[in-house]
Amino acid sequence: MSDERIDALLVTPLPPIQSGLATYALRVLENTSDFVDWTVAYTDGSDPLSLPAGIRSMPVEELEEDRLPDARIFQIGNSPDCFPVVQALYRYGGTALFHELVLHHMLRYSYLDSNRMEDYRRELVFCYGPVAESVEKDLADGNIPLNEYDRKLKRYPLTGRALHASHSAVCLNSYAASILKRSYPEGRVISIGHPLSPLPQMDILAKPFSLCFGMVGTNHPGRNLECLIEAVALLRDDFPDAGLILIGGNYPESLPEWVRRTGRLDEKEYQGWIRTLDYVFDVRHPACGETSGSLLEAMRAGIPSIVTASGTFINLPSDAVIRVPVDNIVQGIRSAVILLEARPELRNSLSNKAASYAEDTGCEERLAGDWKRVLSLAGKPPEDDYRAIAGNSISPAWHESPAGFKRDLDTLPVTWTFSGTAEMEAPLDASGATLTAWGEGTVNGCALSSEPSIITVTGREIHFCGRGWISNVIWK
Repeated sequence: MSDERIDALLVTPLPPIQSGLATYALRVLENTSDFVDWTVAYTDGSDPLSLPAGIRSMPVEELEEDRLPDARIFQIGNSPDCFPVVQALYRYGGTALFHELVLHHMLRYSYLDSNRMEDYRRELVFCYGPVAESVEKDLADGNIPLNEYDRKLKRYPLTGRALHASHSAVCLNSYAASILKRSYPEGRVISIGHPLSPLPQMDILAKPFSLCFGMVGTNHPGRNLECLIEAVALLRDDFPDAGLILIGGNYPESLPEWVRRTGRLDEKEYQGWIRTLDYVFDVRHPACGETSGSLLEAMRAGIPSIVTASGTFINLPSDAVIRVPVDNIVQGIRSAVILLEARPELRNSLSNKAASYAEDTGCEERLAGDWKRVLSLAGKPPEDDYRAIAGNSISPAWHESPAGFKRDLDTLPVTWTFSGTAEMEAPLDASGATLTAWGEGTVNGCALSSEPSIITVTGREIHFCGRGWISNVIWK
């Protein structure tokens, strides 16, 4: 990459939205603005005043296709805050930055909340074809316990359209990259580090228990809180004065008296509470391909870390964490703590290796180098890859019908149909189009066939006459 400044678009939630993606976006923007001219398209609930000075910004709804830079990065996670980001990716195409590899929770909630059940079903059909109806039925039982419902959604990640709309992908760990590589051409998936914020000045907080176990970050069903509480209850037989600290939000109010929850904290308190811990546990399962920023913060603080042998945790350095089996989390935690308490030299080595790893993957120097790679990837779509033209392709299955056309759901594939005369106008930078059409009539004077055929036209206007169907249009 040359030393010239780069024009790039980042589509993302921003603070005060309580999402790790929003915080992540600020870290990236703060540390890359010396070589990138950023345009930020933000989602509803974001505050553009949180952005570093000099960055151009707009609501995501105000994006205009003919004014987008070549390098377009869409931050995607499984929170409803990311739904507008995914919709923008579908429309414009670009590089998807996957914070996790399951989107079903977000897509299902957002489509149903906005009364778009048919669009949700189209997502299912896109990904799962003939079994889409059975997938929908499997999730329709309103009496499924929350943990089981979470696991069912994770069985069907629903990432198909995001993969199709993006010409390349960025992941925050090599585990996720290894899964996505099968969906892209060679060299179109990269993994980068997870930046950490500079540490604030912190007060030393008093430890509420003589031996403090902890979990850091927002609670959700996949974090297996019930297993953790059971494990600490067993450990209290060996260490009666021990207790559990839950650092973050969304933890239940009904907890044993030896469990303390902090609620959501500002950065100074958050970092201070992490440093009261003697051990940190992150036993999430099933895996979603996510990188745990909260675990990295605890590792940076040198807290001995015990994790599940699952997902991205498998790729953490073996001398920096202890992994426990997913089918025996409770006994695994207990055995790991008893081992480390009996071997302080191993515990100290674990702490030092963890801190070194977290500082390396989270440092500013790593971030700048990683994002030069990201922008190089995003700015050069592969010319021979059909996904590179996703932003210039319109399809009746997903786009609204142009004036003079109607969507026909009885054809395979879904089509736009016309009768009489109709017109389409190309984007300003287009010089023609390739379309799949059939019927009785003409397209720019070219006779339609009774079977679907590919027709190439020149100019920015396409004139239809007669009666026919169109299944796809790609602008040149």
